[in-house]
Amino acid sequence: MTSIIRSVLITGASGGVGGALVDHFADAGWRVFAGVRTLPAATARRKPAVVPLRLDVLDPASLADAQQAVADQLRQDGLAGLTGLVNNAGKSIDGPLEITPVEELADSFAVNVIGAVAAAQAFLPLLRPARGRIVNIGSVGGMISLPFGASLTASKHAIEALTDSLRMELWEAGIHVTLLQPASIDSGSAEKLAAALEGVISELPEEGKRRYAAKLRGFMKVTMEKETTGSPPEVVGRAVLEALRADRPPIRRVVGKDGGMIKLLARHVPDALRDKLLRKVLLGAPEFGAGD
Repeated sequence: MTSIIRSVLITGASGGVGGALVDHFADAGWRVFAGVRTLPAATARRKPAVVPLRLDVLDPASLADAQQAVADQLRQDGLAGLTGLVNNAGKSIDGPLEITPVEELADSFAVNVIGAVAAAQAFLPLLRPARGRIVNIGSVGGMISLPFGASLTASKHAIEALTDSLRMELWEAGIHVTLLQPASIDSGSAEKLAAALEGVISELPEEGKRRYAAKLRGFMKVTMEKETTGSPPEVVGRAVLEALRADRPPIRRVVGKDGGMIKLLARHVPDALRDKLLRKVLLGAPEFGAGD
């Protein structure tokens, strides 16, 4: 029998925000199940409380195997059930909707939205005995849409709706569901997108390059400036830990640099004015009808 009294499963735990979540919970004394698509991604963490799991949220067999592995470890730890599920797995692609392959858009939605539902379905049988909790990692992008960011922001809008439904459906079971909405977080994801940008541009058709290449580079420059000066991923870890510990966990919570400003812009600024501000910051204030 171990001294561990709480447990959490984190999807998308290989690095960035996911890695910070794993470390934060392990340091707090929790049993941490670190779900990653390939196990080598988790081998760098050798903390005794961390159990790496191969987990592909879109693979039913992988989910079933992971659920069995978690159940076995919980029994070994003498725990009645799983204390928390953190749906962090995600995927983002940037580009103009006009020429984004629908297959890529569907894949992004599958990981970001369907994957979160699949994980909840798989692990609710382990959450129910402990009256555990679910935290879905959304984004301030769930409140506001951006040019060239439809893949992420639309899927995060969907996560907002799914979280609201799940929260009401699980109320009677005594399971709280919280939506966390990170703003500017220096997680390393922006650097990956920036590194891939020229490859994305090179694959555009000639008309697409002419219309969008310069604007994509400008958009990515602003994104990099915001993200690389953002809050460290640890602020997300602290917020998730608080949501799983609190007597009254929040229904939704914005965390990270610029979060309050973005919430204000999304909720209280008229649509036309918000569009104008975003066009100015992200697109260089183009004139209506100036293009072809």
